[in-house]
Amino acid sequence: MSTSRAILPREYGAYAELAFPLLTAHIAGGVTAAGACFTLAVISWFLAREPLAVLNGVRGARLEASLGRPARRAAWALGGLGAVGAGVGLLLASPDARLWALVPGACAVVLAPALLRGRPKTLRAEIVVAVALATMILPIGLSGRMALVAALRASAVWAASFVLATLAVHAIKARVKPDLGARWALWLTPVLAGLAVVTGFVGAGRGHWPWAVGLAVTPSAVLVATALAVGTHPRRLKRVGWSLAGANLVTLTLLLVA
Repeated sequence: MSTSRAILPREYGAYAELAFPLLTAHIAGGVTAAGACFTLAVISWFLAREPLAVLNGVRGARLEASLGRPARRAAWALGGLGAVGAGVGLLLASPDARLWALVPGACAVVLAPALLRGRPKTLRAEIVVAVALATMILPIGLSGRMALVAALRASAVWAASFVLATLAVHAIKARVKPDLGARWALWLTPVLAGLAVVTGFVGAGRGHWPWAVGLAVTPSAVLVATALAVGTHPRRLKRVGWSLAGANLVTLTLLLVA
């Protein structure tokens, strides 16, 4: 029990950010040895965030004292497993997949100081995590049969959807407790949501991408804008999270039929 508490992340919305890009890449691009290795790496490093949070005192001094030993073991094991997966994946991947693996890799480098300093829940860190997970489509999809253009479009859609969701959560928290969120996100999130929808429609109308791709960010954009417009209370964040998961299912379907 203590080991699972030291390993499994408590921010359940993050599981959607992990799962949907991986599903997109593997369904659209197929399952390959290199893609499986990259998937092992990203899952391992995703799970390593919780042991690091325990060790850095983010979960409180009590859990740090009681779970410190299993958390330390888990952090080393997951970090090493992720490194092995990434290394083997790079060896097996095509040159294009290796090149585009630099995008999520760069995000990981930017994120590392925040994780090591025990600041994984800052808005900046969460946005970097969202982009890193969304862009894992690039090395995984390109290791299979996914075309570069399709991988870039899908990565952009998921990155936009996840960033909007992250901003909305911080905005909802800021309405009640300004120290827990970013009040500027209360007005910026709807603006960005509207911009994302307009960009999708205009690009599709001009033939830059299929209509399914142009519509793909709309479910998340409409949902977060609505959640802010009705003054959602932080106590309702779990309901918002499940609604976002449903919106992500629609987005996944649109990307796969594009």
